[in-house]
Amino acid sequence: MATETKATSIIETADLLSVGQMAQFVLDGYLEFDNLIPEELNQAVYEDQLRSVSGSALKDEFRWNQVDNRKAFYDYSEAVREVHDLPAVRAVLQSLVGPNPRHNHSACHITPPHKQESQSWHVDGGGRRRMRLKNDHPYHFDVLTAYFTHDVPYEMGPTLILPGSHMRHVLGGDIARYKNIAGQKRLEGKGGRIAFIHDAIWHCAQPNQTDETRFMFKIRFNPAVPQQQLFNTEGWDNQEIRNYFLRHRHKNALTGETAAVGPDMVDWWHYLCGVEPRHDPSGLRTHGDIA
Repeated sequence: MATETKATSIIETADLLSVGQMAQFVLDGYLEFDNLIPEELNQAVYEDQLRSVSGSALKDEFRWNQVDNRKAFYDYSEAVREVHDLPAVRAVLQSLVGPNPRHNHSACHITPPHKQESQSWHVDGGGRRRMRLKNDHPYHFDVLTAYFTHDVPYEMGPTLILPGSHMRHVLGGDIARYKNIAGQKRLEGKGGRIAFIHDAIWHCAQPNQTDETRFMFKIRFNPAVPQQQLFNTEGWDNQEIRNYFLRHRHKNALTGETAAVGPDMVDWWHYLCGVEPRHDPSGLRTHGDIA
């Protein structure tokens, strides 16, 4: 691992995401890890979360959506700051959004015990059709981290995501009418997990049928550099990667639109790898490869 632990340090190439991991992110729109955070540190964050709740809601000082209190729990909990400064966590972030990303906002989300209502499907920030800044590249994306300090079984209402939905051009409100969608996935599992999610992925909180409060801590990160060649690109054009995209070309075909989504996904892959399509020796650019 890199010897420095400061947030401004650069992670060694060998510790960045591999081409296989990055290809999975391109296809699914998220990556999930359960071994990046030491248990002692994870437990310290959970204890801070327990102290942030009064009854069935967050205390006022921890509510993230106050204009003058954008970081709330992040500023309160030294442990949660340490989690996001771990070299292993920063290596994933650097692979996706580059070194020194901007901390856009954070939120300590809770679902109280026996909450029966689910949240509507939505996309943070308005979705892929949102207004972008003048110089934003079409393949620019932010990353959301979803961090679960405690075990979150299915019945506790872990965040529900729709893999592959990050490639669909929608506004956040367009999808609120939907309920269950083939291919959806709850981020259930053991405590200490952290997911890195494309900002355009469809997601929503679920009912909590247990006696315990469900916590999820989220940060939105904005890139400060072009998102090209940020990960370990060794082997980006090898046969294994070509086969991966071919083998999974229908994996997230929500409504049979593979022919439309596939070329966009492959163009994005080339952009991430820093290769212009006309210079591509791999054959990935050919639309017939993924149709």
